[in-house]
Amino acid sequence: MALPDGLSLDDKESVTRYLLLRALLNQQGDTSKVREFVKKLFAVFEKALLYDPQHVERQFGDVLRIFQGIGGQRGSEIYHVGVLGGIKPLSLFLYRFAAFSIFVRSIEGGLYELIKEKLSVSVHVLWEFLRDNPILDGGWVGNDPKAARMLTNWLIWLFNCVWSELAIDLSETLMVVDGHVGKVFCRTGALETVSYEKKRPFIISAKDLRKDIESLVRATLKAVPMFVDEGAFQVAMNWCWERDPNCSICPLVTLCLAGQGSIDHLRWTAYQKLKAR
Repeated sequence: MALPDGLSLDDKESVTRYLLLRALLNQQGDTSKVREFVKKLFAVFEKALLYDPQHVERQFGDVLRIFQGIGGQRGSEIYHVGVLGGIKPLSLFLYRFAAFSIFVRSIEGGLYELIKEKLSVSVHVLWEFLRDNPILDGGWVGNDPKAARMLTNWLIWLFNCVWSELAIDLSETLMVVDGHVGKVFCRTGALETVSYEKKRPFIISAKDLRKDIESLVRATLKAVPMFVDEGAFQVAMNWCWERDPNCSICPLVTLCLAGQGSIDHLRWTAYQKLKAR
């Protein structure tokens, strides 16, 4: 979650708002760059970023300088939009920030209490509220946005394990399943089949793999979905690269078909089918 300096975990309302903004902006972006961007925004605007977004809008010149300072002149280091039909990186930021701004002005009372109310009923009630809210829907990507699932898991962790506000069964957490997670499940042989996007047949369709991955994880004794998802993502980032994965020191090498030399499994990547060597 990586909170910025000056934002205490004890400030529950501010933390909840910050994580909502972070989840909205994180979509289709470089996670480390988005993290840096939101932290810098908070450093400059402080709590006005979370409680008075219209003030931030009035100081858009400062926002633009921060955006370009981290993402380059066009922001392409934050959002890589080459496959998104010419959408500009700045446009992605603007419509997501607008969704956040309108939403926080629309809620009555605090976001923290609203989240607690939903989560006290069930994980799925909170997830469906975040996913289907008509204002937030304008800021999410897709019908079942990964970012809404990620935010739900962050909030479960806070309310259950950090703030000790609610007792939540962590087996009810969600699988995010982006392309990298799908790649690890495919390369290891945990999944027998691979689904690719129709328009881009060289890219794994994470949303089509998610159901099978969820079923596999839920059938595994004592598995915690959000931990499994994060673990697979970390494997993808640190060892299971698209090209020339570092199988020799990957912690899954003894469990992995790709690590044991299977060309068929090695070519199952998040972005590209590798040619047999």
